[in-house]
Amino acid sequence: MTQPGQLGKLGNKVALAIIFVGFVGILVAWNGTAGTITPAAQFPYVVSGGLGGLGLIIVGAALLLTQSARQDRQRLEGVLLQLLDAQQAGGTGIGSVPSDVDGLFAAGTASYHVPGCRLVDGREEVSYVTAAEAAARDLKPCRVCQPELASNVTLR
Repeated sequence: MTQPGQLGKLGNKVALAIIFVGFVGILVAWNGTAGTITPAAQFPYVVSGGLGGLGLIIVGAALLLTQSARQDRQRLEGVLLQLLDAQQAGGTGIGSVPSDVDGLFAAGTASYHVPGCRLVDGREEVSYVTAAEAAARDLKPCRVCQPELASNVTLR
């Protein structure tokens, strides 16, 4: 008896085998039509071998696409589980806000933001600075989150 994981590993091989059988059917049909002269005698070969072979090729290609999508989904689920495990293990996650943000601002290239601002949320490399550091870098307040109003801190 095969295990559930082993059947998925055979998906590509089964699909390629079905495609191969389809091409063999087309070759048999071609050989059968080449051996007869009258179109009435060629018609059964075209229908059974040609169309049957073409149908098998289409089914095999569909199986290949389905197997590829299944493998991609499994890979994605694995990565998401790794990220979930890393986050539950105490990591802050990618682009997350530090747990203690009192007095800190998210520094951009030209402006500073409230740590939860949508313009910096989700970015991988966000540095957090104090009001004095933001003033020293000559950063301007964000026009979206307006950090000077949110924290009542004036940098200039």
